[in-house]
Amino acid sequence: MRASWNSDVGKVRENNEDKVFMDPEQGIFLLADGMGGAAGGEVASDLAVYAAFNYLRGRVARSGPASLPGVLAEALASAHSAVYKRSLADPALAGMGTTLEIMVVKEREAFICHVGDSRVYLMRDEELRQLTTDDNMASWLREKEHLPPRDIPPEARHVLTQAVGSSDTLIPELRTIELQENDILIICSDGLTGMLADREIGEIVRSCHDSLDKAADLLVQEANSRGGYDNISVLLVAPAPPAAPLPEKPLLLAHHDDGMPTPA
Repeated sequence: MRASWNSDVGKVRENNEDKVFMDPEQGIFLLADGMGGAAGGEVASDLAVYAAFNYLRGRVARSGPASLPGVLAEALASAHSAVYKRSLADPALAGMGTTLEIMVVKEREAFICHVGDSRVYLMRDEELRQLTTDDNMASWLREKEHLPPRDIPPEARHVLTQAVGSSDTLIPELRTIELQENDILIICSDGLTGMLADREIGEIVRSCHDSLDKAADLLVQEANSRGGYDNISVLLVAPAPPAAPLPEKPLLLAHHDDGMPTPA
């Protein structure tokens, strides 16, 4: 399995409220995009990723395909509880929340648990397909009210309909994908998808199919070149190894020291 990441504060924001974490040996991949003003977004994303990973480690190896979706949902619930309890304990963090993408790759399957407007994509046979549905007002208006894209206000894309830590209840999207040779899975925050169209993301990943490091770097660079209005984070996973091993980056990305455990 190959995996790589990149995360950048962008050209406008002062803090990086995204959090990316991966443990390829256990097949665990996490991405969160926090919100909440001041330090709230950073705290929420850190707590969510830490709590989810802490719940998953050890359980993934013991779980079979039938039980793994439930394990991911429980990891999400653990993250939700951690963020919510912290927001109650500190008035300065009241109302903070975060998106959360949880993905576990085991054998030839990918298990996905999604809340928010970060996304998971699948690149297969040189075609990019979005696997998750955005939890935002734009998606709700399109799917529930059947509004055409031209009638949906641009600001609706930035209004979340559910988020970890701030929603009363969560209804996560759970997906199981059977993987094929040469598949690439892409997890990203809306700092990327707000700057690049799906077609452009697909073109960059296709052009760097044999180097996930290069693909991750180019995606972030291109988003910044378009304005970088938000934090930009991307995580790429190729379950099948290449013909020759490629150097990869360290496993952990943290925008500040928060005590996240380094995978053994």
